[in-house]
Amino acid sequence: MWIAAEVEDDVGFEHSSPEIGQHLPKDLCNAPQPMGNGVDGRGHSIATGIGMCRHALRKALLAASLVAVSLAFPMEAQKLDQLVPRNVSLNQMIYQGRTAVQLIAAPDAANGSSYAIVKNASFRDGVIEVDVAGKPAAGAGAGARGFIGIAFRLQDNKYEYIYLRPTNGRADDQVRRNHSTQYSSHPEFDFARLRQESPEKYESYVDLQPGVWTKYRIEIDGRKARLYVHGAEQPSLIVNDLKMEPQEGGIALWVGPGTEGYFEGLKITPKRVDVLSSPHNAGSKKIYFDMAHGEAPWPPQMVELGKRVGYEIAPRSEPIAVEALAGSQLIYLRAPNKAFQDPEKQAIISFVKAGGSLLLVLDEEERQKMAVVGVNDVIEPFGLKLSGDTPRIVNTGAVAKTGEINKADREIPYDGGRQVFGGTPFAYQLDREGNPAQPSAAYAKLDSGARIVVMGEGMASLFLGVPEGVRLTVQTANPKWWGKDSLVFMEEVLSWLLAR
Repeated sequence: MWIAAEVEDDVGFEHSSPEIGQHLPKDLCNAPQPMGNGVDGRGHSIATGIGMCRHALRKALLAASLVAVSLAFPMEAQKLDQLVPRNVSLNQMIYQGRTAVQLIAAPDAANGSSYAIVKNASFRDGVIEVDVAGKPAAGAGAGARGFIGIAFRLQDNKYEYIYLRPTNGRADDQVRRNHSTQYSSHPEFDFARLRQESPEKYESYVDLQPGVWTKYRIEIDGRKARLYVHGAEQPSLIVNDLKMEPQEGGIALWVGPGTEGYFEGLKITPKRVDVLSSPHNAGSKKIYFDMAHGEAPWPPQMVELGKRVGYEIAPRSEPIAVEALAGSQLIYLRAPNKAFQDPEKQAIISFVKAGGSLLLVLDEEERQKMAVVGVNDVIEPFGLKLSGDTPRIVNTGAVAKTGEINKADREIPYDGGRQVFGGTPFAYQLDREGNPAQPSAAYAKLDSGARIVVMGEGMASLFLGVPEGVRLTVQTANPKWWGKDSLVFMEEVLSWLLAR
């Protein structure tokens, strides 16, 4: 398939060229100085301070593949470890006084192939906001425009995207000014095809300057999209016929050929109708799913469990408050990595004392530091406590014993985690010989009717584990975690917590 490169000539018409960006120097001497080490154009880390050990990386990558689900999430300023580069160099910078992520398109990259995927984000409809600054990179050709924007609904190298051409905003050429914004769909509907088939329909004018911070906001709803620039109340670009079928997909920071781009303050807000309420669970119980403390979205298996167990998930990204918890039967804290403030802790404690249930899942210190999150302050009033990391045994597994929660013994994955003290233990890490050792999960029941489950390992909550997994071994390329019963285990845990 022929795909035009995004290049404009002096009279404002774009044409195909394989040479855009070919002459970018390897040493961009005018680039801002990085705060830390970066990533090369093919995605290989050249940093020493942002890497993870191989064990953590295997688990994190596998978890990331499973948490791309039906809800994206608000985020703070984007960080390198939240991005997967594709044909871009990637660095964290101070740019014009603001902490930002810098993307520079690889010189030999094809048009539409330079972007950085946001880990664990999945999006269909809603709002995406970010501040951007795009300009031609040092050494870029005359046709470079500082192309910069957001790609959404990314699926197998297909995606929709809306971007800016900053150098066109104040060009002394009305045709170029009229091409300041652009909608395209990669790879079938690039700018050249859309301009030929529907002139002026998918681009518009807006005042822009290269290299200057610009507020960018897109609203997506089914086949419709609206682009808002500079915080304006009215859209700069309206698209009523997005080309791809509306469905969940990834999100990426996007730059075009010859671009040096900066992104800061990414925020992804889903359309609320995409929450799991539906005719299938009308009248169901409500789970308050906290996403204000660095938690990733829920795994997709939670959708089917909701239909069977009878719950709907209500994601919340604001600080936890008593008023916000009203109407929920369960609050789910799954792998938080940011601090809970004292008023939030008290709100959770009050919720439980009043009869609300709590599910807390925490993984190892390298991902969730106890001294930072402080979740023991929330569970200690109810006689439970999480330890620091227990000695790791590779792919040792755990077993949840038959009892009040589980109808039969359940084999679940375990590969490093924490011991749970207090309460009633019901799941145990296995030792090297396969015998139950320290408790990895425990529960408590209160006179108020509240129920609490605390888990010191996150793999079962991500529905990891396969029947062919072999204990005490792990394959680097395709780890097969021992523990085949994560799905039924989590169904029984959630059913028990909501059965009040």
